[in-house]
Amino acid sequence: MIEWFGENLWAAWLSLTFVLLVLEVFMLDLLFLMLAAGALAAMTVSLAGGEAWMQVVVGSITALLMLGAVRPVALKHLKKGPEGQLTNIDRMQGMEAHALEAVTASAGLAEVDGDTWTARAAGDYTIEPGTTAVVDSVDGATVYLKPAPRIEWDSARDA
Repeated sequence: MIEWFGENLWAAWLSLTFVLLVLEVFMLDLLFLMLAAGALAAMTVSLAGGEAWMQVVVGSITALLMLGAVRPVALKHLKKGPEGQLTNIDRMQGMEAHALEAVTASAGLAEVDGDTWTARAAGDYTIEPGTTAVVDSVDGATVYLKPAPRIEWDSARDA
């Protein structure tokens, strides 16, 4: 069996390619995909009748070129989103929040979009429990709230 692999190194390179592709499926960072391309290049040299040292050299050079030239460009395109696309945290700014307990500059809890967050007042004021507020910003697991704008109907009638 080992003699057969020695005479047919292309099978070893093909096996290595498949192993690297399976690893890539689990990692999803394009590293193992680039190494698999190198193994595939080595397999091509093997099928063309190249010596074992030539297979290793071509496979290594191909893998290094793929890692250095192709992977950074591919990652840039994969991570590129539409212009102005908001992340989950960015989209929270301006959302409605409900104070679950008094929210001050140093303490508080609020519910935002069905989730409970540590909350702080975004200014020098207190948001009472049950009051509606607006998310001003998010820092880690803390939302900074400001009071929701509201119309004082009673004061409008008095004027």
